Amino acid sequence: MYVVYVTCYRGNRLPPFYIGYTSVSKGYNGTVKSERYKAIWRQERVAHPELFKTIILSRHSTKDEALAREEFLQRFFDVPNNPMYVNMAIARVGFRGANEYAQ
Repeated sequence: MYVVYVTCYRGNRLPPFYIGYTSVSKGYNGTVKSERYKAIWRQERVAHPELFKTIILSRHSTKDEALAREEFLQRFFDVPNNPMYVNMAIARVGFRGANEYAQ
């Protein structure tokens, strides 16, 4: 079982949303890989776990289905260029910089 989720952050050190997928069933809020936010995300997860809430958006039987849905949502919200999202890349595409990812 795989899930696509959004993590909501209620602090003031990061953007408020992160979209991801996982096969982990409980307590997972995402793994931020960008140099811009990675250290802050880790610090906040340890110091202020109460500021994070993860909501499951969809459930999938395969990893490919989950990745496709994650990619769809990230493209829909234009996450690499949207200041409301911690995500700095599109799933399966990777970081390409502002407005440089494949459409």
